[in-house]
Amino acid sequence: MPSADERLQSKQFVTLDTLTAVGVTENGLSYGAQAITYQVTVATIATSVVIRFEGSLDGVDYFNLNEDLTDTTITADGTTGYCLNGCPINYARLRLVTINGGSPSVATVIGAG
Repeated sequence: MPSADERLQSKQFVTLDTLTAVGVTENGLSYGAQAITYQVTVATIATSVVIRFEGSLDGVDYFNLNEDLTDTTITADGTTGYCLNGCPINYARLRLVTINGGSPSVATVIGAG
């Protein structure tokens, strides 16, 4: 059985671009990971931001990782985590869909394993 350190080494942790306008981060590589965790930190929020967790098999065409194809609304500053299982993808990124007031920044780290 692998040690905790060996299991941790098999995971990938990638810091993505910080978004301050509607758009997408660069790709975070996950190479067929079965589980992806997004750690999203929002600062200077006025009303809300809407984000979308996206994945791709080829790094070109991306799709919404939410099974219901819905986006996620965040209404307060802080750090939140989102765990997605059973969606083997090779690339992950975050899309900032909408900013509702203020000049927020959205920073994202992903972990894949």
